[in-house]
Amino acid sequence: MGANQLGSANPLNTLATGFVLAIVLPLMLRHARVAIHYAPGMWPVLCVTVLALMSTAWSDYPGGTIRRAGSLLTATLWAWYVVSRYDLKDIISIIRQSIGLLALASLAIAIVAPGMGRDDPLGPDGWRGVFAGKNGLGVIMAIGAVTYIYCLLTRPPKFMSILFYLAGFVLCLGMLYLSHSVTSLLVAVVGVPLCLIIRLSHRRVGVAVIVWTSLLLLIVPAQIIAIEALPVIAPLLGRDATLTGRVDLWLILPSYIAQRPWLGYGFAGFWIQDSLNVIQIWTSVGWEPPQAHNGWLDAMLELGIVGLTLVVIQVVLILVNGMRAVVEGREADAQYLVLMAFVALTYNLAESSLIRPEVIWVMLVIASASLAKLAKQRQGARVPRYPLSGAAPSRPRPIRAGGTL
Repeated sequence: MGANQLGSANPLNTLATGFVLAIVLPLMLRHARVAIHYAPGMWPVLCVTVLALMSTAWSDYPGGTIRRAGSLLTATLWAWYVVSRYDLKDIISIIRQSIGLLALASLAIAIVAPGMGRDDPLGPDGWRGVFAGKNGLGVIMAIGAVTYIYCLLTRPPKFMSILFYLAGFVLCLGMLYLSHSVTSLLVAVVGVPLCLIIRLSHRRVGVAVIVWTSLLLLIVPAQIIAIEALPVIAPLLGRDATLTGRVDLWLILPSYIAQRPWLGYGFAGFWIQDSLNVIQIWTSVGWEPPQAHNGWLDAMLELGIVGLTLVVIQVVLILVNGMRAVVEGREADAQYLVLMAFVALTYNLAESSLIRPEVIWVMLVIASASLAKLAKQRQGARVPRYPLSGAAPSRPRPIRAGGTL
């Protein structure tokens, strides 16, 4: 979304959201008993959705807030329905096939209609395919590349399947490169090795302890080194030392967060073109960012400490419960859910899609709902030894020769 459209309503988007919601609601009602059964396990994302709707009450721009919150509700219900309807293995297949089709469609439209699928004349360089901008194409292709590598490592080693997964990976990686989305490229660079790391942890407690302890011990030093080496690293990525003005923006935003720390400015209620705060920020940084370019900062701006805390709790639950399932081997594809949590964390370092009705939010809802569903299934599988009274059942009396008991 360009700065000249910031906060404006798109009638087509509104109609599309209403259409999807009208389809999803009846489907959710059909599977309501299943969905509600594991709702307590995904309470943080549900609370964030409710908080976004409630923020209309304190938003300075309630019209925009209710529209965007409605889109967030629609995305949440859709992801929740998918988990209620399909097994995790089927969900991963749907994601893989959908992204493969989007990659082919983006390549086709870029070749047939370059004016629509390639560089945006009004925006930064980079192919956008069937998406509105290059970052939209980039993040989907990054998730696709990671998904195809994951399937290559975890699915049965059949020759045709290997060729299919490799072809999908190469196609997604090629489209990711053509999008020129540096943040999405970082997602792929981090996500592909993580596939192997998480795979090595499957049913291996000792390996998991060594690998994840080493990673955690390396995170802080790596961040310090990256910050100090930013003037050298950034030009290699096609960016300046301020990450195309992002650092200057990040230094300004905490003062605006401090004005409304607990509940924020309302969902989608801060980055509005007519907002005095936004005009001040644009004047200060010398460019017109349409977002904080950091998902955590935008969560604080829009839903405050309360909203950010809920998101942090949900991400931590996904990582902890997901890694526990991976190590114990209860559900092989729990690895994918952990992987998607890391994808969301990485992408939101420099882009804002943490609480947005977009693919990252959908993946977080799918991860939280799937783990809650697995937990309920595991509880249901635990049959008590003596389910009725707690006493041992009486032994059957032997049958005597006469055929009577």
